[in-house]
Amino acid sequence: MVDSTGFISEQKHNRRASVIILAGTFLLLFVVANLVAGILGAYSNQDCKAVSAGGSFGTRQVCTTTYQVKPVVLGIIALVIVGYLAFAWLASSTAALTMVQARPADGPEYAELRAVVEQMSIAAGIPMPKVYVVDDRAPNAFATGRNPKHAAITVTTGLLAVMSRRELRGVIAHEMSHIRNRDIAVTTLAVLAVGAIAVIADIGIRIGIFGGGRGRDNNGAALFLVLSLAIYLIALPAGMLLKAALSRKRESLADASAVELTREPGGIRSALEKLEADHTVLAHSSAATAHLWIESPLERRPAEGMRGSFGRMMDTHPPLAERIALLRQMEGLNPDERGPNDPFPPPATYS
Repeated sequence: MVDSTGFISEQKHNRRASVIILAGTFLLLFVVANLVAGILGAYSNQDCKAVSAGGSFGTRQVCTTTYQVKPVVLGIIALVIVGYLAFAWLASSTAALTMVQARPADGPEYAELRAVVEQMSIAAGIPMPKVYVVDDRAPNAFATGRNPKHAAITVTTGLLAVMSRRELRGVIAHEMSHIRNRDIAVTTLAVLAVGAIAVIADIGIRIGIFGGGRGRDNNGAALFLVLSLAIYLIALPAGMLLKAALSRKRESLADASAVELTREPGGIRSALEKLEADHTVLAHSSAATAHLWIESPLERRPAEGMRGSFGRMMDTHPPLAERIALLRQMEGLNPDERGPNDPFPPPATYS
């Protein structure tokens, strides 16, 4: 039996945590941008005076550098960041569909898929999203879009080949939950922010190494180099960790919401167990779209010790085993076992 009170509590907790993590990501981007602006001299003033060198040596120029916060610079940086995120956000859905080579699911062979999407959109109380497919043997699915009115659900032909209608309904309900909870907008903004941090960090380190000391004293050059290295060694990994934490929380919430929409945990649980057993890797996967999929499409070899722990921290999805264990507990099943699973559908050709 599904505990609706537990779902509501889980949703509220994850939404609060997501707001905090997302705010931290944007704050980190703002700080990084201002550090690079400081490296470029946006917050410094240089006062140079001609001082007598004594005797017949004439005069020499002595420069003093002072630093101060400039509200105008802060405002310009904030506007540039907002403008970049707004433009990239508007184009993110089209870009994601293009990157994975998705095509509209218009043929009669996708009639059942479209029917399930329509059914789950009615259950979620949102407009029916556009439906796309990706020709790939790896079973997977994702949702994208700016908001429920401009959303799309994409599945691979590999997913259609292995999921029963009940399991497909669970997967679509999971993706529909991302749309209803506006996860697609929030996670897209987080990814764009981390991407910008990576670009700014690269600019900062290059300036710090190759141009940080021009026109400045040795102490100033050393300071700017340290700031540049700090951006690379601290800000970029921190941004990636924040993005990963945000995506993981959203995946757990979507699993719970899928049970709420379908009124039973067996469909999404059986679907995730099939995904866990399948080790096929997406042909067109990338870190830029990894957070969108119901299961991470990136192949990462298992590693022990610190390297393995750090890799798990960077994962955009919680381990499938953890997600399955929670769903099995809802069904009153042993969380460490697997099955029962729905039978595979009859073979079909998707082209």
